Amino acid sequence: MEKIHKIQLSILRNLLLSDGITFTKLKPNEDMENNKFVFHLNKLIDAGLINKESDLYFLTDIGKEFAGRIDTDELKFVKQAKLSAWCCSIRKLGKKKEILIGTRKKQPFYGCQGFIAGKINYGEKVLHAAKRELYEETGLKGEPKLVQIRHYLTHKEGKLVGDKFMFLCLFENPVGEISLNYEVELEWVFLDDIFKYIKKPFGSIEEFNEIINLVINYTGAISFIEKIEAADDF
Repeated sequence: MEKIHKIQLSILRNLLLSDGITFTKLKPNEDMENNKFVFHLNKLIDAGLINKESDLYFLTDIGKEFAGRIDTDELKFVKQAKLSAWCCSIRKLGKKKEILIGTRKKQPFYGCQGFIAGKINYGEKVLHAAKRELYEETGLKGEPKLVQIRHYLTHKEGKLVGDKFMFLCLFENPVGEISLNYEVELEWVFLDDIFKYIKKPFGSIEEFNEIINLVINYTGAISFIEKIEAADDF
């Protein structure tokens, strides 16, 4: 419902800046026709964003969360960073290690190679999201460990086109059979051969090497890093 009428945004802003408000004061301007105002007010009530107690209107709990994303000066929604779980799966075969690599078959970043990743849903715990994404995308199951939080600000031609937080999670020896996925081609790759296999990593090859070393040498400490990057393939 984020593409809503300007009048509805004004109503939500007025409620956001009050602790209960009357019908008359809630109107964006005094000259607005009552029928027009009531139409938009009822839309917000029907959506569960507003309720009325006696002669005052209030934001519901859902309405407070929803209206909290409004820029009250410019009267528009503020964009939020995307939150994703990044699933790095490693398994042992004798003395050797293999890493599960996905080649993306979907825009954006078509053909790029790296780890499985997916959005963290509203209200979802990070490690639960990682487990869910791993199973949904690969058919594998495991217990994730949070290794690092990475904040990416992605630019193209001088314009910000992406803002995301990636929660890098390590799965050691996940179990199950890899399932068919039309959006990503999956393959277990020996660690010794990883840089022969990777032709088009997300980001730079140096960054991919940094992440590989991070998960291989993980000791239990959680780190944070922030990066500004250019994306020619976005």
